[in-house]
Amino acid sequence: MIVPLFSSKNPRLGVDISSTAVKVLLLEKHRNGYRPVGFAIEPISPGAVQDKTITDTDVVAGALSRALSRSRAKTKHIVMAVPTSASLSRVLNISNPGNEFELEEQVRMESDQYIPFPIDEVSLDFEPLRPEAGSKQKKRQPNEDSTMQVIMAATRTTNVEARVAVAEAAGLSVDVMDVESFAIQNAFTEIIAPTLTAEDRAQPIALLDVGANTTTINVFSGDDIIYSKEHPFGGKQLTNEISMFYGLSPEEAEEKKRNDTLPDDYHRKVLQPFIDNMAMQVERFIQYFYSETNRGTIGLILLGGGTANTPGVIERINNETGIQTRSANPFVAIGQGSRISAELLANHGSSMLVACGLALRSFDQ
Repeated sequence: MIVPLFSSKNPRLGVDISSTAVKVLLLEKHRNGYRPVGFAIEPISPGAVQDKTITDTDVVAGALSRALSRSRAKTKHIVMAVPTSASLSRVLNISNPGNEFELEEQVRMESDQYIPFPIDEVSLDFEPLRPEAGSKQKKRQPNEDSTMQVIMAATRTTNVEARVAVAEAAGLSVDVMDVESFAIQNAFTEIIAPTLTAEDRAQPIALLDVGANTTTINVFSGDDIIYSKEHPFGGKQLTNEISMFYGLSPEEAEEKKRNDTLPDDYHRKVLQPFIDNMAMQVERFIQYFYSETNRGTIGLILLGGGTANTPGVIERINNETGIQTRSANPFVAIGQGSRISAELLANHGSSMLVACGLALRSFDQ
């Protein structure tokens, strides 16, 4: 089955599969922008997804089916994403692209030098980059070579097939397969960035998505990602520390953390040290950006992922880094649908960045 990596013209449900949960989101467009009309997060049994690799199709498909039912979304068509760490993207300069078929062949030939495994094991797609609005294009002279810039994305076909298998087992159809970093960029540029002031956007902005096992930092200059890196730190570390400190199984620790039923000394002896460590890790991630690039000083940190809602964590990161820090909750900007509670969006919105970016693919022109 061939699944396009980029384009879609009809409304679709965004589906994000992480190591711990399936997250689904349906957006609708109205006069003031977008609003969520279907929303659900369904936990996945431990071990069904390991390091973002699906190892138990039936378990993940069951979680997806339950999430779809809870969201009350009336669609069978979805958009999914492969992990950024399992994909490769490049901007390619294609000389004399010719017709559609010649362009595709040139992209595949040009891409081959960047892909570290056989091209016949790869799912690859591309999209021409449009010139910036208002820019003047040089008129092509007779017999002059032309050049087209395209963005290419590729991943091993097995990564696509694993996600398609989950969708089909849940009775759904995958219309678009995206890349997680592209989805986050879409959520940032379409929903978060328009709410920022000119002062906010005068310097690079670091958007961190703190997952269960990894934290991805994307640094934006304008609407472009100028730096992206994945680090081995996530919210699961807190679960592990609860498990060890109180002698609980990981499952018990996660349940008690989620339900806020831990002993009275939890905040002082376990949570606060974790928050302190998280703030130091974020400071370290920012220093990596400075040491590996020369792209300016970060002026704003946006914190995404479920851990972003931990009381005190944003203030602690602000103090540790000396950089203004806010939650990267896209629903603060777009409001809510009539069937979705404000509390649900406030508590879980920051963990829906990928799902939000995927749901926005419904409105691509």
